[in-house]
Amino acid sequence: MLFEKIQLDQGETVLKIVRKHWFVIVSKLFVTFIALLLPFFILFLLVVFPGLIASLKIDLQYYTAIIIFLIAAWSLLVILTAFSIWTNYYLDLWIITDRRIIVIDQIGFFHRNVSIFRLERLQDIEFNISGLIPTLLNFGSIRAQTAGSFEENFKTAGLPDPRSLQALIQKAADARLKVIRHQIVNESV
Repeated sequence: MLFEKIQLDQGETVLKIVRKHWFVIVSKLFVTFIALLLPFFILFLLVVFPGLIASLKIDLQYYTAIIIFLIAAWSLLVILTAFSIWTNYYLDLWIITDRRIIVIDQIGFFHRNVSIFRLERLQDIEFNISGLIPTLLNFGSIRAQTAGSFEENFKTAGLPDPRSLQALIQKAADARLKVIRHQIVNESV
């Protein structure tokens, strides 16, 4: 798995590993399931209402091989899309440690974006829950902004329980700043 390949600093502990909410993948896979059933539904309608084919004066016996090929190609594309959705869901992670946040964004099968920022650079973190279903199922988006020479934003939508995730990140950032201040005071003495 991708998480095991990320090297943590000595003494760094993982506080939480977060994937997107289950509703995100279920809703996307439901759409692909409907798309997979679409050609079979069309064939079912053609069998139930044979008058549709008769009015077009098309003999399906000559086109059976082409129809089977098109259904197989359509099914293969839809299944490939479903695997892409699952891969994106499974490999998208927010890893929150006591020192930093690691955001892994799987964009395609062969395209991944990994962003890391230290908690002491955290300037602002906000969550957003909008809509009836996200409110009922408690998922939303989180945006973290870091301080630096240029403004960086890390935003991910569909994260579960964004309120507690924001509170955890804020608590870890406060604890990290306290440790750094303590180290600075001890070095100056």
